[in-house]
Amino acid sequence: MEKRLLDPNYRFRPPKPSRFWEWALAPVRRRVYRERYGVRELEIRGEEHLQAALGAGHSVMLAINHPAHGDPFVVFEAMARLRVPCCYLAAWQVFTGWMGLKGFAFQRLGAFSVDREGTDMRAFRTAVDVLAQGKRSLVIFPEGEVYHLNDRVTPLREGAAMIALTAARRRRRSHGPPLYLVPCALKYFYLVDPTPQLESIMGRLEARIYWRPRPDRSLVERIHRYAEAILALKELEYRQALGEGSLPQRISSLSEHILQQMEARHFAKVSGEPIPVRVKQLRYQILTESGAQVIDDDAAGESTSDMTTPVASDEQRAAGRRDLEDLHLVTQLFSYPGDYVAEDPTVERICETIDKFEEDALGTDCAGARTDRRAILRFGSPIDVTKQFAASKGKTRETAAALTTMIEQRMQEQIDRIQRV
Repeated sequence: MEKRLLDPNYRFRPPKPSRFWEWALAPVRRRVYRERYGVRELEIRGEEHLQAALGAGHSVMLAINHPAHGDPFVVFEAMARLRVPCCYLAAWQVFTGWMGLKGFAFQRLGAFSVDREGTDMRAFRTAVDVLAQGKRSLVIFPEGEVYHLNDRVTPLREGAAMIALTAARRRRRSHGPPLYLVPCALKYFYLVDPTPQLESIMGRLEARIYWRPRPDRSLVERIHRYAEAILALKELEYRQALGEGSLPQRISSLSEHILQQMEARHFAKVSGEPIPVRVKQLRYQILTESGAQVIDDDAAGESTSDMTTPVASDEQRAAGRRDLEDLHLVTQLFSYPGDYVAEDPTVERICETIDKFEEDALGTDCAGARTDRRAILRFGSPIDVTKQFAASKGKTRETAAALTTMIEQRMQEQIDRIQRV
């Protein structure tokens, strides 16, 4: 999982969709999703839901789960096959590299950047404009992170719902057609057994902690023992004692210990919220205290105010970096439910867990596909966001929370319906 610390140099990258560049870049993006991410087959299901909404002249937001790094390239290909022009909300980090060529290419494919850890009003307004104008659909991955959980949706951030409700209000005021949100599920299956590659990586992981590799044991057992060993090291670092209970209980307990200490230290009042929400709020506060410029917004996203703290001292910045590293650990812990492999030890779940180990323990930027895979993208029944807004009676935040829960449930339903074929 990518570590994101203080970076004051973020600048917004607007979408610059170009039919010429979409055509010219098609061979490149297809090669990337086939060779880099191993997707040899792509199956699209439920496209009638999307086509019905588009055929009626509606603006459409597509909310998709985010199980793997190659998801954007799979969606690029799917939308090209369906001939649906889209804009894509993407983390600003994907626009960096290759001497600026990555940013150039993504912008011409319709992508625009967002600072997921702040309140990026430029990205918010751009997303609302895309939906309000209705010329292109908008694709969002509302989980906000790649958690490598092919079979589960993690708690969604409310940003997608807020964007949809704000755009629905604008369209309602201009007497435009309703805004629909389509929950989608993306899931991968291996076409070739990757076990030999997984055993090799597992051996490297065991050797890294000075264990003798144990190829005589099953991957499931080796994963569990390795997870317990790494968790024990972190428990001793942060609590000076080993935790008690099952692996999921110990992961939850350590995360809660770290978050509660930080919330007390920064006077944050977010206890009881899902861990991704608590992490985001703490990051926001830490960045502000460390001298970064942060932009806040009201519930409707209509007004902004610049909140700039005085220049932070070296000591404050160092403390901010330590806190952000601790939050990164909490996010890593959250991505390991503890029972994911034990519950259903499929090759996909085993591989996803080892992918995370490789990224977190061996420092691999992005664990690539081990062997060829099939990707299945399934569209669910649309949600009428305009109707949701009309029923909100001005309670935008409450409606956004309810809509987020609805999207999450519908997304999980679509994932559950995708079975290996």
